[in-house]
Amino acid sequence: MNFVEECWNICEKALVRTVEYFRKIPRYRRSGWRSIDVSKYLRGRVLDIGAGQAGYWRKNIPSDRLLILMDPAYDKNPQLGLKVGNLITVSGDGLNTPLIDKSVDVVISLAVIHHFPTRECRVLFLREVNRVLIDGGVLLLSVWSPVEKPRGSEVCDGVLVSSSFGERFYHFYSMPELRDEVEAAGFLIDEVEIVVENPRRPAETRNILLTAVKHEG
Repeated sequence: MNFVEECWNICEKALVRTVEYFRKIPRYRRSGWRSIDVSKYLRGRVLDIGAGQAGYWRKNIPSDRLLILMDPAYDKNPQLGLKVGNLITVSGDGLNTPLIDKSVDVVISLAVIHHFPTRECRVLFLREVNRVLIDGGVLLLSVWSPVEKPRGSEVCDGVLVSSSFGERFYHFYSMPELRDEVEAAGFLIDEVEIVVENPRRPAETRNILLTAVKHEG
């Protein structure tokens, strides 16, 4: 078993359970992000890892750039309802990205990395991001950071949260820990901030938003 396969099988198959959970959500990421303006980061070839139904791209897709949407929940022909010519959809998890080295200018991955159990698997994910980015390329990353953690079954370094659709795994980062893992994968941190998705529920919808740049050379 290689390390990618190990990440899928450890911690009571937390990652497998999480992907199966999101496959069952009819409107998985169909709504846009209100607190994160992805349009500021669009340049050249953009890869979105964990795009789901890609709701936040409906108003932001540039006609003159290549947009690659990747998600493990995609089937062979996902129906996203996006009208754009320069669009590619890829089934993938970010641990073994089917792209060549230095092939994209920007990687966006919102509310994804917190679903990977263990530091080792999360750093593997980040190193894959580093590999496909050009030198000087930009990473935009967010993780859920609620004031009160949801109840669930403790597994490895996170929690399996249950609902009627199944279970999904969360690792809850501190800001220093997120910075440390991103830097361990070869990035220079540009900015880290707290953003709130729903002002009426700030404690529940708090996220850490991080931007970083790949080392040149």
